[in-house]
Formats: sequence, structure tokens, C-alpha cells
Amino acid sequence: MQPSGAIVETVPYRQEGEPEKHAAILRVDFDLDGLSPEEIQVLGHLVEASDALNPIYRDQIEPRTFVVRRLIRRLLAVSRNGEHRKLEDYQTVLDLHNLPFAQLPRKNNLLDLPQETVRALASSAGEEAWRDLEEVHDLLFDSQTLPDKANFYPGDLAEDEFIDLGEEATRVNSSVRRDPDGRLRVILNEARYREALQPALHHLRAARDHAEHIGLRATLDAKIQEMESGSAEARRVADYVWLKHDSPIDVVISTALEVYLDNYKNARGSAAGGVYRTDPRLEALLSTIVERVPRFEAEAPWTHKKQDFRLERLPKLKYVNVLAWSGDYVYGPGTILAQSLPNDEWVRQNVGSVNMVYLNTTRALHETGGLLPSEEFLPRAEHDRLQDVLFDAYQLNNALHEIGHSTGRMDPGHQTGQPTDYLQEEYSFAEELRAELFSLWALEILVADGLVDERMAQAAYSAMLLVMIRSLKYDPVQAHNRARNLMFHRFERDGVLGRVEEAGWARFTFDRIAARTVVAELLRTVADLRSAGDKAGVSRLRTEYVFVDPMKAELEQRTAQFPVGAGLLFPRLKVQDGRYLPELVYPEAFSDQPKFNLDLRSGPAIADKSR
Repeated sequence: MQPSGAIVETVPYRQEGEPEKHAAILRVDFDLDGLSPEEIQVLGHLVEASDALNPIYRDQIEPRTFVVRRLIRRLLAVSRNGEHRKLEDYQTVLDLHNLPFAQLPRKNNLLDLPQETVRALASSAGEEAWRDLEEVHDLLFDSQTLPDKANFYPGDLAEDEFIDLGEEATRVNSSVRRDPDGRLRVILNEARYREALQPALHHLRAARDHAEHIGLRATLDAKIQEMESGSAEARRVADYVWLKHDSPIDVVISTALEVYLDNYKNARGSAAGGVYRTDPRLEALLSTIVERVPRFEAEAPWTHKKQDFRLERLPKLKYVNVLAWSGDYVYGPGTILAQSLPNDEWVRQNVGSVNMVYLNTTRALHETGGLLPSEEFLPRAEHDRLQDVLFDAYQLNNALHEIGHSTGRMDPGHQTGQPTDYLQEEYSFAEELRAELFSLWALEILVADGLVDERMAQAAYSAMLLVMIRSLKYDPVQAHNRARNLMFHRFERDGVLGRVEEAGWARFTFDRIAARTVVAELLRTVADLRSAGDKAGVSRLRTEYVFVDPMKAELEQRTAQFPVGAGLLFPRLKVQDGRYLPELVYPEAFSDQPKFNLDLRSGPAIADKSR
């Protein structure tokens, strides 16, 4: 068996106007040691529940994904030789991105076969394949971009119509649909996808029946209520109970989690599922960081600070290993490194939050090619000095970033509703920028307290520098990329980034000591704009510093050998006589993972099944 992080294969993909890219398929390891037979049953059912969210996600973003995948499977059945391989590659990339588009850039992936060849294959595959081809021909061959509204809103929704929806306009777990008579309706996900949610609910109930940990049982009970009703009250109760449990087995599952894919208003979340096991070995470090959250808040450079820091409201920091991801966790070419949950601002302010850092998935990515950016963009001496601590530095940045999401508050005039209600399409950008800056700012407190040494601190700055540089490869559309694009340009303007030439190429340095003042000033600016709900101010800041960098073409050339995106191949628990066994098995191919073989009716997407 190949080790965790081993590249199973590399897969080419192509987008109009972009250089050819290759994605890596990586094997992810997971440790079952020490789990009881009942905990194994809980894990098995939670994985099945998580998988069931994937078709809902696909429908929310691009409903024709099901048709594209069905067509490719039908074409594979009648293809030969090189045709077969290119169809398999396209299917792998389709599943790696979880839809026909990539997120960076937001373009569709093109099928690398002549149109006449595909038409001939469709004719051989039968009438149903031909109808599918007619429906999705444009996604396969014509350059397009992922619509900002995705499938959350009618494509022709006007701004005044959105405003007329009132409070319903920004309900996170809903979609806006237009009736045949032209009238708009806001439909809760739990109603729109009631049938598709039944398999997830079935497995959540089964997991609940096997759960021996009282906190996990309560969490699953609350989650079942949430996914049955979709009410704001049920969602908040589920968040509350989830925040309080301390089971080593954890699950995140929702019809509406992160709002990044709503590029229209940053209001509506998309479906996601994740199954985790906490790593207790890092609890000592985590507790020392979390203990400092009140101090972070008190000394932070922003104006509006949290005042009430009860012990139970301090954010939790969890380092976890991932057994399953579906929906919003599966998108390319990005991979989630860490996450702050829940996203409900009222819950965060009044109950608390959990900051998740994902260990085994991030290590798999790092072991595959994590040092390639360092070798390419840092001066050789700096790379040699820091390479052995860069992975830990990335993890430290991720942890502090997620804690950053739990800090600060809205000003007295903007404490009704959610921050996204005021900032709308600028919200995700502002929030990610604030968290990235916070991670650099808070680092210095850990250094002053002796928890982080000078070498690790510089590695954290170098890790952030590499993330910023790689973001310049892409047009600044996605929220995280916009944030890092702005940081690079602002830091360069203020003289804290430097360039040296080695081997004919520019290498970059980040003056940590000089940057501290710049980081604090920029953090104060962004945090105060967010607290004031100042959408226009955030927009002005973005307009000034976020732009396509002149180095974009050079960076594409210098990173051409880097994998662009990774498909994570997760194991499954072996099943025998209706019970899950403490034995992991891997699918033969990335696209064989069950979550990709479910359609919206939650049945297997077999080749001859019509939608």
C-alpha cells in the first residue's frame, strides 16, 4: 500500500486561455487505533451521511454536473484506447472540482477530444447519450465562467428584486426561485432537498444509536432536528450543542455551511459534510494559544473589542484528522487547510466558536510538493534554514488565522443581523483578509511569551509570503486570493518585501521586524471597516491594492511543474454482514469514491439511469 501523501497519479486538465495544468491524486491516511467497535459503527454511518450531501452541493452550484458525469460514463462504455484515457481524465477532474468548473480561475474545464469524436461516441452510446451531449455541449467545449449566482438565485434576478425580498434575501440555508408566473420564492434547503436528505438522516440516526458519548449523541440529535426543519432556531441549537461536545469523533454536516460560492451576495451557504477524529497530542499547545485569546483581543489594534470573555465562550482549537469530506470541502484547485465554525455571528458572539485545523490532509499535500514553492521563491540560504519547520509554520498560521475569525465585534450601530448583511459581496474578502493579518499580528505575542522561537516565527512569515506569491498566479476573484493579493501589494508598497536575484530569477524576502507595524496598521483598518459594516470602504481598499500582478505570466512559467490542485483519495471502512469493521480499504480510482456516484435522488448514478 502506498503511504499517505503518495501521488497515486497526475491528471491533466485544460481551460481556455490558461496553460495546461496537472492535478495530483493523493492518498490520505487515517488512524483507527484505540476505537471501540461501537465507535467504528459511528464513523461508518457518519461517512455515509457525509457522502449524501455531495449531490445537494452539486445541484446548488451547477445542476448539469449530474448530466455531464452521466454522459462521460456512457461515452466511456463505448470508447477505445486514447479516447478512453482522455474521458477518464476529464471525469477525474470533474470530480476533483466537484463540478465542471474550477474555482481558481472560475472557468470550466474543457474535454480534450475533438467534437466530432465525441459526437460519434454519443451516437454509438445511444439516444440518451446524444440527448445528454446536446444539453451539456457548451460545458464541455465552450469557454465559460462559473456564474456568481450559481444555482442559488435565478440568473435574471435584478438588484431591486433582491432588496424586495427583505429579511429572506440573506437566509443562509435557502435558495431564491422564480415561479412560472414570475414571482420569487425563498425556499429552505431542507424543503427543497427533502428527498435527497433522507439517506443522510437515516445514517445520522444510526450513528446516534451507536454513539456512547453523551455529547456526541446530543449533537447528532440536534443535527437531525436541524436537517428536518431548517429553522433558524434548530440551526442555532445544533451549533450550540456541537460547540459543547468533547467527543474524539466529530462531524460537520450542513445544507449551508460556507458562503464563498455565492459570489453574488456572500449570503447563501453550500452543502458540506466532514467526519473527523481529534488528535489529542497537540492539546497542550492548543490550550496555551487559546488561553491568550482575551489578551489577543485586549491588545488588538482595532477599535471595537469583545469585553466579556467567559471561559465557556473562548474559542476551541481542534487539530483533527479527516476520514471523509464531501460537498463544499471538495473543490479544486484549493484544499481547505483550516476552518472556523459556526458561521452564525450571533452564536459566535454569545456562545463561542471552534477552530478546526486539518492534519492528515494538509500533511498529505505538504509531503507531495510542499517544499516546491520554498525552493523556487525563497533565497537558497533561507530555504535551507527553514525547510524542516515550514510545515509546522503553515499549521501555526492556519491555527492563528482561524482564531482570528472568532475575534473582534461589530460596532454598536451594526449588531443586528450578520456582518454579511452589511458587507454583502465584500464580506468574504474582508473576513479572510482580517484573519490572515491577525495570524501575523498574534504570532508576535507567542514569540514574546516564549512559545514560538525566532526561527519558527520567520518560517511563519516565509510560509505566508509563499502563499501570497502563489495567489498572484490567478486573477483575484476568490476571497482568499483577493486577501493575499492585497497583502502582497500593500507590503511591497511599504517596503517590507524584498527581492534578490539568484540563478536568473527573483527570490523574495519578508522583513518580519519591519513588517510588524505595517501588519498592525492594515489589520486595524480592515477590522474597523468590518465592524462598521463599511462596504464602500472595503471596496475602496480592494480597488487600490487588488489587481492582476505583472508577474502573473512569470509565476505560471515558474510553477508549471507544480501540481495545480489535489484530489484526496480517502479510505472507507470495510463492511461485513451489515457492520463496519476496523479495517480501511481504498477505492481503486479517485472517481470510484461513493460520494461522486450519487445523483440528486441519492441513488447510484449508473450509466443508463435518466436524471
